[in-house]
Amino acid sequence: MANYHLLLHSWGPEDFEKLKAKFEAAEGLPDLPAAAMRVCEAIDKGTSGAADLERIVLADPALTANILRVANSSFHGGGSKQTTTVKGAIMTLGEKSIRSIAVSVWVQSLVQQSQTSPSFSASRFSEHSMFVGFLSKYLLSVASKNRGAKSAWNADEIFAAGVLHDLGIALVASLEPGLYDHILRKAQADSTDLNVAFHSTFGKPVQSLAVIALERWKLPKMFVDVLLGYSDPLNAASEVDALCCVNLADNLALNSGYSFCDWPVKVSLNEEIISRVGLDPESIPEVLELTSRHTREFVAAA
Repeated sequence: MANYHLLLHSWGPEDFEKLKAKFEAAEGLPDLPAAAMRVCEAIDKGTSGAADLERIVLADPALTANILRVANSSFHGGGSKQTTTVKGAIMTLGEKSIRSIAVSVWVQSLVQQSQTSPSFSASRFSEHSMFVGFLSKYLLSVASKNRGAKSAWNADEIFAAGVLHDLGIALVASLEPGLYDHILRKAQADSTDLNVAFHSTFGKPVQSLAVIALERWKLPKMFVDVLLGYSDPLNAASEVDALCCVNLADNLALNSGYSFCDWPVKVSLNEEIISRVGLDPESIPEVLELTSRHTREFVAAA
């Protein structure tokens, strides 16, 4: 790490392979907890029923609490009748949703507990990630209702993908805090967000580093597809509508102040993406206020 601190002034495209190699070597890259990994494997292999999944989840008290918290949030259909058991959550949400929720809440916990750059705000990152997750899920329902959009991914998978979309930034803050500080200063100087600053420095997206972690953790391929495709959804090979939802959610989050930067970031909204999602531009302020309220409530309850 010392070498990187000494070379902050010379970060460039030629250094990306060194950074990638460090991620691939898994130096300091955290492991997926056993319970979350077993949930993913059991569902992907189709070898476990609801009772088996319940036993796996209950073996991890933190995972149990988080699944119940997400299942009872209003954005996930929680209402006056609360889900009080893991079995109830599985029956209500379905196996794929449980897998996605398990992954997303674990990543949020990972970010909160990791040793990162002092400049990295875990709370702002969490708020931004949850905001994008909630809004992505809502926009997918809008696209389905207003435009007849279809996706092989369900609403809670899109929620989890939205939560994970900036995982690469968090991992850089943990594995290379000196680089994170450099990217942070560059983004602030350019009045942009960290993803843009990283790409302008290396000519590569930071999401490609997050993909290394996702593949090591053996998470579903759909998360990899989202990370690699949401920044340019109209040119994606598949799932264009779903990726447009994540893209629009991220940009609306940045424009509404739900960035993990402490300076204003404004990005231009792509009219074609808005049209593809089927979102009425006049409804955007109300949608943002609703999402903001749910995000504040959810984070406060963590």
